[in-house]
Amino acid sequence: MQELDGQKTLIIVESPTKAKTIKKFLPSNCTVVASNGHIRDLDSDKAAVDVEKGFKPHYIIPSEKKALVKSLKEELKKTDFLLLATDEDREGESISWHLLEVLKPKVNYKRMVFHEITKKAIEKALTSGRELDIDMVHAQEARRIIDRLFGYDVSSLVGQKLSSRKLSAGRVQSPGLMLTVEREKERIAFKNSSYFDAKATFNTAKGNFDAKLIQFNNQNLASSKSFDSTTGEYKNDNSLLLDEEGINNILSKIKSGPFVITDIISKPITSKPSAPFITSTLQQEAIKKLHFSSKETMRVAQKLYENGLITYMRTDSPFLSEEGINGARKSVKDLYGAEFLSKEVRQFKSNSAEAQEAHEAIRPSGDTFVSPKESGLSGKELALYNLIWARTMASQMAEAKKKTTTVRISSNGGLFTASGTQITFAGFLRAYVESKDDPEAALDDKETLLPPLDVGQELDLDKLLSQKHETKAPPRFTEATLVRELEQRGIGRPSTYSSIIDTLLNRQYLIKEGNSLIPTFVGFAVCQYLINSFPKYVDYDFTRLLEADLDDIASHKIDKIELLENFYLGENGLKSKVKVQKSKDDKVLAKTLKLPQISDENPIMIGPYGPYVLKKEADGKQEYINLPKDMLPGTVTDQDIKELIKKGKVKNEPILLGKNDNDEEIYLLSGRFGPYWQIGKDVANKPKRASIPSWYQKDEECQKDIEIAKKYLSLPRVLGENENGEQIIATKGKYGPYLNCGDLNINLNKRDHDEQLFSITYEEARELIKSGATKAKGKGKSAAKTAIKDFGEFNGESVKLYYGRYGYYLKHGKTNVPIDDEKAKSDENLAMNLTKEQIESSLSKKKTKKK
Repeated sequence: MQELDGQKTLIIVESPTKAKTIKKFLPSNCTVVASNGHIRDLDSDKAAVDVEKGFKPHYIIPSEKKALVKSLKEELKKTDFLLLATDEDREGESISWHLLEVLKPKVNYKRMVFHEITKKAIEKALTSGRELDIDMVHAQEARRIIDRLFGYDVSSLVGQKLSSRKLSAGRVQSPGLMLTVEREKERIAFKNSSYFDAKATFNTAKGNFDAKLIQFNNQNLASSKSFDSTTGEYKNDNSLLLDEEGINNILSKIKSGPFVITDIISKPITSKPSAPFITSTLQQEAIKKLHFSSKETMRVAQKLYENGLITYMRTDSPFLSEEGINGARKSVKDLYGAEFLSKEVRQFKSNSAEAQEAHEAIRPSGDTFVSPKESGLSGKELALYNLIWARTMASQMAEAKKKTTTVRISSNGGLFTASGTQITFAGFLRAYVESKDDPEAALDDKETLLPPLDVGQELDLDKLLSQKHETKAPPRFTEATLVRELEQRGIGRPSTYSSIIDTLLNRQYLIKEGNSLIPTFVGFAVCQYLINSFPKYVDYDFTRLLEADLDDIASHKIDKIELLENFYLGENGLKSKVKVQKSKDDKVLAKTLKLPQISDENPIMIGPYGPYVLKKEADGKQEYINLPKDMLPGTVTDQDIKELIKKGKVKNEPILLGKNDNDEEIYLLSGRFGPYWQIGKDVANKPKRASIPSWYQKDEECQKDIEIAKKYLSLPRVLGENENGEQIIATKGKYGPYLNCGDLNINLNKRDHDEQLFSITYEEARELIKSGATKAKGKGKSAAKTAIKDFGEFNGESVKLYYGRYGYYLKHGKTNVPIDDEKAKSDENLAMNLTKEQIESSLSKKKTKKK
């Protein structure tokens, strides 16, 4: 871009870390600043989508972003040219679009795109800007609107039907939940079976080895393959299904020997390396090898990218650029020698026809890879970088060569087999061995050698033992296998997998036990309701096809509004389906869980405080008995429920945690609304209490942490006073954390686990209160009591300007009046400068109360 020559250029990126790394490669006329992600978003207090006006979204700038926006506008005034250097996926394109919409630059601007942060990549990006891709913006906005409409309409309905406002449903998260629930149902229905075979240990002059009995009298013994992997049923495949008595009878016939080798088969095999990482495979390997969560993997990868060590981490393309190939092959040659290089450059293609996030696999950045030892990294960042570095190198290495040997041994009608593997050339295995879901399968890449053997050789029997095997139910999903399943089914996109799992865990629809993801009773209930009431929207194919439609919007093949109308409007649209379900009186049915192992006599119900059963008393009354936390749908039995009902409600005993700074005892208790902390035991004196936040309710150690309890019981925090002598208080209420000063309430961040609530300083709070006084955005009475501007009297009554949940409005006397000018409802400058004619026009349409 020649227009940059000598001009003062402002570059906007998403994060301070990215800004700091890019700054090293920029000329002196360039200034780089961070937007800290999106500077505006859909209003969280409502659906924020005007369906009647072409699905127009209502965006707001959060209060915590206003100072940043002001700062960006000031920077822009000193600038001759603007470069928007946000990430090159849809989300990054959308961030750039929002920046343009809010900043309204009067200077020329371009999109600056790169998939790695190196000097070469940044210098190239500075000279090759492009226009904003509005189709990508439309695709992101369509996804956001669809998710908001689905979440807003369906979540409220799920909450009503299941008597819990905490519940939610998501367009992508719900099919993810359904996968885990269906797997748990398969496990419940699974029939455990047992079968027997035998293992022999033979002695030779050069060592011992084991062999497995696979046949008797030319009939195969039953193995795990003889049973249906989903149901556990025996397939009747003409195999010999033996119990303990049956195997012992056979062993008594063959143990006398002789044991003679009848056949030895050796054959060479080769194995090829896997493709370089894409987002989903990186998550899977990091979960299995490093024991990261999917969320943690993406957080660490983001840091590596922003520090210039790897290429962009949200991609579904395994393609390697020429730079990437040269970097990998040079590293292999330097570390292992030329013989370990593949003869030809190895290139990979995506399995997905719709690969669309970025242009290249995840690899070390640049054309000369930094080795992990020289990276300066440590801990989790070093571990993940090492994984990416090794996998990229392995993709350009020679195939591994092995020799497998299979030996057959016979004795009195019994046939045994033993196998050995020898690695003749390690090839890519020198750098990288891929993890396996099955730990036993990981042995495939290790040598298991047999001693030297010959056909006709008679072997000495050391031991001959029967072995019992139990069939195993389908394994529960782990984060790694759920990511793989989501990808294979086309549910979501690489950038959404970690957030799907994180949401399901945070909502406690799933819990994590070891590596397994286990659905809870609440997860079962939500899934059951969605399948019964909205089957179309949790169908895997529907979700996959909708993702493809969003891809088509990004590639300008279909229109955004057309997709939104088909999704939401009409007889088969979501709006109509929600209306039908709202009219149904099926609350009790929705709350009743249908589990195959639980009788209809004592069904498990879902309520606002979790799962429970009813105990019918002799006087006709019913006692609600909550299920213990360790009871889960996949393992609970009908007998467990009967014993629970027989035992009745367990008295809640307070747990003493310690004392506060005033030497008062602090207790942990559990009540109707869940667990809580309390000062003292004397209920008659109305002791101070604090509800335990949802993110601590699944962590008993945190609930019993006296320091955490003391923090919440210390609320409200008095930070100081404003200019009028009114106290500024930080506290927590029904709708989350907020600041209070007189009649004004200002919401604090709801999504940071109360970090802002406990860390906000007096100076920061005073600034928020000051800006809130000119534009009251609090809930309830605060907005109604703080006028932004007084326009004087009209028709004998005062007219004042206010801000509410639907934007700016007028109050004429005691009556709220919508502003006639639609633009002024959402534009502060227009609202503050309404003309007399505009005010009179609005008042003329004022609604009068009917007698």
